[in-house]
Amino acid sequence: MFIRAGIFFLALLIAATGRADEGDIADFEELDLEELLDVVFTAARHEQDIGNSPSAIWVITREDIETSGATSIADLLRMVPGMDVILMTQMFTAVSTRLPWTDENNVFLILVDGREANIELLGFVFWDIIPVTLDEIERIEVIRGPASSLYGTNALSGVINIQTRAVSQETSGWARVSSGEVGTLGVGARVSTTVGGWGLSASAVLDRAGTFSDPAIVGKRSYRLRSVVERLWSEKHRLRLDAGISYLGGNTSSAMGAFTGDMIGTAVQLVYEHGDLQGQLYWVGGAAEFDLEASLDYGEVHLAEISPIAIEGHMVDGEVQWTPPKIWEPLLVIVGGMVRTYWVDSDDVLDGDAYADITSPRYHQTGLSHFEWRAGAFAHLELEPAEFLTVTGGLRFDWNSETGEFFSPRVAAVFRPAPRHFIRLGVARAFRKPSFSETRVHVMVDFPPDSPLQGGDQENFREFMSRVLGNDHLGNEELWSFEGGYLVRLFDERLSLSLDLYYTLYMDQVALATDILTTSQGLPDLDNSTIQFANTGTNIGTWGTELSARFRVSRSVSLLASWTHREVRDHDTGDAHDTSPKNLIVLGGRFRSPVGILGSLYLFSRSEFWDRFMTSPSGWFEPRLQIHMDDVLLVMGKIGWQWQPVAGVELEAGIKLFLPFSPFSGSLFRYRERGGVLTPSGGNYGGDELRRVVTGYLQGSF
Repeated sequence: MFIRAGIFFLALLIAATGRADEGDIADFEELDLEELLDVVFTAARHEQDIGNSPSAIWVITREDIETSGATSIADLLRMVPGMDVILMTQMFTAVSTRLPWTDENNVFLILVDGREANIELLGFVFWDIIPVTLDEIERIEVIRGPASSLYGTNALSGVINIQTRAVSQETSGWARVSSGEVGTLGVGARVSTTVGGWGLSASAVLDRAGTFSDPAIVGKRSYRLRSVVERLWSEKHRLRLDAGISYLGGNTSSAMGAFTGDMIGTAVQLVYEHGDLQGQLYWVGGAAEFDLEASLDYGEVHLAEISPIAIEGHMVDGEVQWTPPKIWEPLLVIVGGMVRTYWVDSDDVLDGDAYADITSPRYHQTGLSHFEWRAGAFAHLELEPAEFLTVTGGLRFDWNSETGEFFSPRVAAVFRPAPRHFIRLGVARAFRKPSFSETRVHVMVDFPPDSPLQGGDQENFREFMSRVLGNDHLGNEELWSFEGGYLVRLFDERLSLSLDLYYTLYMDQVALATDILTTSQGLPDLDNSTIQFANTGTNIGTWGTELSARFRVSRSVSLLASWTHREVRDHDTGDAHDTSPKNLIVLGGRFRSPVGILGSLYLFSRSEFWDRFMTSPSGWFEPRLQIHMDDVLLVMGKIGWQWQPVAGVELEAGIKLFLPFSPFSGSLFRYRERGGVLTPSGGNYGGDELRRVVTGYLQGSF
């Protein structure tokens, strides 16, 4: 039913904009080279035609962003074929692809103009703490598949590279205000100019949203400030200083349970590019305060309460990349390296090595100071021995003070049997280094007056907590990927059809493992029980197909359709897993008419699966919950109108729609993208139950 409705909608778009066909063709011919040929950068660290990319890669263009109903970066990523996007709460959205379904949000490396946005403390990113508005983004390139051979750790399942817009050469500005259902409110502005050859830009944005269950309760509040100073001497000679500060507060859930907190992030990045030499140096600082709402109950007995946590971390990273002159025309070589240091301090967590060690000077003292560093170097080679063939080879060596060394090789070949036809074969190895929270975080506890743990038992319990959560013996997660792809561009590059096949072998996955033993009195055996992150040792095989079509009907209309099928099995036993949706479907399009009307409508469908790894609201000592997730559909769209009240000023007003649809559940227009339940008090635990959000907006630019 939904596919038929989507096809009918797309037909209406074509009919509505197809009358001025000759004018549209002329407009299409005026597209720049990047829009026409899909030039990409991320997959090989240099500009190349998307067909020659050694990895499956998807591009979200500026036009996609302007016409979409997205209100966040994560919303935009729903358009990427095969992308799992899991909106858990207003504060937190997870993304993954080509792996078993996960809400940990730690399998992608997120880059913003080359700077890593993953939070070192957690290993993932909060999208709303990135100090970049949607208006500032020029394009997003998404590598689907491992990319550690170029980017090192965290590029396990791919790379999301957010490229911001250049500072304008003339004075310009932009402002917007939006408001809508579930307490959404947004205000933002940006201004840029050029003074004496220096480009200057500054932006500020405020976003707020209530929880889906109760809009009066703040689910997310975000403040972001960013400034850019840029000196451009030529196309390949520039200096750029980018600084931003962000605040994010709200509530969400995690493998450790639900938590409410606030965090502040700051980043300063210096980039220098001169010809084939590029370098960057950046500092990222962050501080967080949060309450972990995980119960420490055993049956009906309330044992303890987790203390509030305040923690602060800093990272300094330096990177360089060089493309040496060619000594042989068919061969391109790119080399690079990086060094990073990271340190963290907290007075509220336990040092797992020292707290229970009677010989340590910090025996039974709270607080932790930790320092670690990493380094990496890579070499990327491209050989074109014939006009129809490009062979890519890459190798990267990484070392860090927590898990040691790792080698990430990649080999790929692209065949061009005919003009605009590309066949890709490749194999690669990638890894993810466990985050600080997985290796070192041990929370402190307080005891209520009626706790059965009294006297020395309380200190024994705190010693037990020094062995809970963090595990400094964790090893890297590892991935091998084998993939093939076919891309063809037809009708003067207007229609792009792609088929990607892959098999990934996922090893040493890190997960929270619970092993609770009891004493003869029926209480937990604190000396032998564990609740700790561990490498599972299970080898998981995932194979899948991704079929997509992108049709640029005209300058005014672009259509998109994709279907992804995925099978997840235990590699050693062959047993099928039911914890990942097998099918993902995207269907929709965007349009912009000559009279100023613009918008889009996209349908995102996900098939059923089981969420079997949700922590119980009754506490860590209880078994994990198992929740069936139904087939669902999400409708996301926008309709707006642009006009010029005076010369040089453009206004736009419209509405955006976010509509979940679950035909097989009790609430037709509500569903959860991550398992969740209601607590006995009526509160939400786990993923929020999504509901309709209609947002109105007004923005202007000059």
